[in-house]
This record gives sequence, structure tokens and C-alpha cells, in this order.
Amino acid sequence: MAEKKVDQSSLKSKGFLPQRQENMFSMRLKVIGGRVDAQKLRAIADAAEKYGYGYVHITSRQQIEIPFVKLKDTAEASCELEKQGVLEGSSGKRVRAIVACHGNSICRYGLIDCQKMAGKIDEKYFGETVPKKLKIAITGCPSACVKPQDNDFGIMGTTRPEILEENCVSCGRCEKACKMGAITVQEEKARIDREKCVLCGACIAACKKDALRVERTGCTIFVGGSMGRKPRHGIKLIELADEEQLFSILEKTVGYYRKYGLDGERLGELLDRLGIESYRKEVLP
Repeated sequence: MAEKKVDQSSLKSKGFLPQRQENMFSMRLKVIGGRVDAQKLRAIADAAEKYGYGYVHITSRQQIEIPFVKLKDTAEASCELEKQGVLEGSSGKRVRAIVACHGNSICRYGLIDCQKMAGKIDEKYFGETVPKKLKIAITGCPSACVKPQDNDFGIMGTTRPEILEENCVSCGRCEKACKMGAITVQEEKARIDREKCVLCGACIAACKKDALRVERTGCTIFVGGSMGRKPRHGIKLIELADEEQLFSILEKTVGYYRKYGLDGERLGELLDRLGIESYRKEVLP
């Protein structure tokens, strides 16, 4: 009897990535924003011992993989973990798992709620089909811990400072706090160089006299970034977008990518081919 051919494409769509060892797979599991609760971690650990070699691999995109799952065990392992609330990860021509830092719920530098935003984006877009793949990253501030500029769609929390000159006592705390050299004290008042300012809000946090306050907080969006053999930084699309603008732009971006993207073409390659202005006209309000 002829040996049944393994449907590699189907297995990959379910998060099973073929290893170099024959009939062995690395099982990719769904993680949203790098956060996994303790109960699910225990279930993953049990599955790694039962179906793998007793360990997991943490990927560069905050995902968990269980290597050395035998072909014959793939369906059982997937079903068992699903019962524990641990779902399969995304691979192939799909929207990949959303990566995110802690954001303002934990990190003292965070400007936006990255985890909440990651959950919303995941709920709507995770696993959706696209011409190649679409990677999304959310970082809470311009420290850019999860490298939003290196993703197809990157989101960065930002805030624009405003000076209240009547409160400024020219103490220099804001000037010292700014790592970009965007603030200087001139004529006994703080001054902001908007060209140098990266909207991190460090000056606002440093001020003890309420001479600097938040004018606006939102998201800077980058598009077309990628890593791999041909790494590229994304293009800055818009600064200080509110949540409504953000989700509108993301929805239109996914639609644009599906409409104009060639099979196997990344978003950045599409932008190179058709031009950034064509994209801007379709996604910006």
C-alpha cells in the first residue's frame, strides 16, 4: 500500500512547522502580546513532556513552540491543548501573532495600553489570510522594545509635550531628562526643538513644577518594515493617531494589501512597487 502523503500545507496552517528530522514538527502556540497565564503555562509544560522532548522554545516574536512533536501526535496534542485554552499559532500567508510590550499598565515609560490594544487587534485579525504574511508589533513608547519599525505594521505610543512658561523656573530637569537634546533652557525658559523631539514624554515626567504637560497622546504608525534576509525599517505614516484612526488605518491597510499585493509579496515590497503615495491616499483620513 502506498504511504499516505503528508499534507504539509495543512499542518503548517495549524501551527505545525516541519523540522529537519523526518515526520517531526515544532508546534507553534498562540501567545498574544507575550502574556501567558500560569494555568496555560502548566498545560504547555505538560504537553512538552508528553509530546515533545520536555522543553519549549521562546521565539523572537514572543511565541512558544514545542519542538519534536511526532506527526502521529499532532492532532492529539492540538486537541489536548485547545481544551486547556491554548490555541494553535499562526504561520504561512496569514496575519501573525501580535507582539507587544507591557505598556502603561506596568512599565513606567509606557504611554498606551499595549496589552489591551493587542487583544483587540488579535481578536479581529489573527490568522486572516494575506498575500504573504503580516506582522504587527505594539510598543508603549519610543524606546521601541518590540521594534515596531521592523514590522509590516508597527504601533508606538507617543505623547506631545506642551510648555507652560508661567510655571517654568528654569531648573533644567527637563533638559537633563531629554536623551535627544530636544529641550534646552534659554532665557530662563524651557524650549522644545520639535525636529529633535521623539514624543517620549520623559520631559513631562521629569518636571516637578507643572511647566510641561501632555498636549496629546496617541500612536505613531510605521508601515512596510521587515527583518529576514533583506531587513528594512518601516516608513513613518502618521504621528499621534487616536485609537479610532489607528483601527481605521489598520483595516484599510489589510484591505489594500489583499487588493493589490501579489502572491508572496510583503507589504513593504508592495509599497515599493506602487509607491507610498498610492497607499497614503487609500488609508489616511
